[in-house]
Amino acid sequence: MKLKIFLRIFIVAIFLFCQFLPLSDFQKTYSTPKASAETDPDYDAYQKYEKYLLYDKYRKYRKYKEYKKYKEKYGFDSSSEKAKAKDGYEKYKLFKKNPGQYASFGAFYDDYKKYSRYKKYVTPNKKYSRYKKYKRYDKKQYKEGKNYGGSAYKQGHARYLESQRNGGLGEATLGGGVLGPDITVGIHSYAKNELGSDYIRFKANKQYIAKNSNNEIIATIDADAITKVKYDSNNNFKFYDPLDVSSLINADIYFESADGNNTDLILAIEQTDNEAGDYDQYRGKINVHLYDPSGSDNDRIWIINTLPLEHYVWGIGEITGTGDMDYNKTMSIMFRTYGYWKIRWSTQYSAQGFDVVSTSSNQIYNGYDWEESHPRIKEATEDTQGKIMMYGDEIALSPYSSWTDGRTRSFEERWGSKLYPWCQSVTDTYGKHATMSTAELVASGNHMVGLSANGALNLATDHDYDHLDILRYYFYKVRFQKAY
Repeated sequence: MKLKIFLRIFIVAIFLFCQFLPLSDFQKTYSTPKASAETDPDYDAYQKYEKYLLYDKYRKYRKYKEYKKYKEKYGFDSSSEKAKAKDGYEKYKLFKKNPGQYASFGAFYDDYKKYSRYKKYVTPNKKYSRYKKYKRYDKKQYKEGKNYGGSAYKQGHARYLESQRNGGLGEATLGGGVLGPDITVGIHSYAKNELGSDYIRFKANKQYIAKNSNNEIIATIDADAITKVKYDSNNNFKFYDPLDVSSLINADIYFESADGNNTDLILAIEQTDNEAGDYDQYRGKINVHLYDPSGSDNDRIWIINTLPLEHYVWGIGEITGTGDMDYNKTMSIMFRTYGYWKIRWSTQYSAQGFDVVSTSSNQIYNGYDWEESHPRIKEATEDTQGKIMMYGDEIALSPYSSWTDGRTRSFEERWGSKLYPWCQSVTDTYGKHATMSTAELVASGNHMVGLSANGALNLATDHDYDHLDILRYYFYKVRFQKAY
């Protein structure tokens, strides 16, 4: 098992070097694909019942729309109007029962009629009001699962999940609450001499604290007040509070929210060389860390962002989010799955103190500024919250590139490993570049393994493909697990 994991990590390190390019949202029309993956009976039932669950949400939203229609037609504008009609309804019922005794109540016929319709059409359908939340499933494509709700599909679905470890979680057992486990991101690095003559400045949107490696509070800082860090000597940092009082700190400096809630802490970093451009704000915790490998001159001072996996996906800069929403959802699952796998297994940057780097060597991560300026990425992430792609018990680490030459490559064909069976070659006319040759595509960074981003966009935009079906098209026998 350990050898298998080691081989995976080694091979992944090779393909990550050229893996990810920023993706553009292009469109092109092709013919509709045909499914080609072979399935076992329980896996087939699992996939079909998953479609039924989507249909069920479509059906429930249709029920909500019916309730809304009745409410608009037969409902009341206010509680007092409803109470008046109900009172008239009760009085007219007495009239019907005994016209002689309650002759004056015959005047309440209109109230009786109106409240009768309310009872007949609105009251029994009121239970569907809670299905308003399924608005995003009001698409004809979800009708496809209508016939897959029978007991055979449901039982096969359950058996398939039971066959996976941990109730279907398999390797995905990191927990972490509704926002997922924390991921650590190396966002910037400096040589010692770069920070020996100048500072990095920090400020936050709310009160925050600075701590040392012993978890001792160095300072409590008000919102928008600036603190500074520079390298001193002998592996020490100098920390300057808002009054410019300095402290000599050995090892790391940590910035966290003073109230303990780091999910809404936004830390702005002003760098000496402005290499971050406009993207200098980050959600969550920040620490300044010295990487000092023994026997090497490759010392680096790293700025590391720690935040929940969901918030990390909000700030991924691989897409703009301007494409079809099912494309955005497709990519959000890809980004999350990749991040989850890195937290679970990768040791590539463990010596430097983090899980992933913020560049295209892993996934481009631009933090809070990107999250704010590209809100549809956040929307797609929230719509797929906690969902990752898996192959049996394994987290299906999922490479992608922008274009292909008409087919994707298997992991084995491109990188020589059989340890990633979900990455098989599939026909890809949807992501085929119109002019570039295979050699030109490879030279520009398109390894063509796994998902073709432009193909995924075309399937979503021009062929009305659901995000899960897009992933099923490009990856063999995968399933989707809500990991948290």
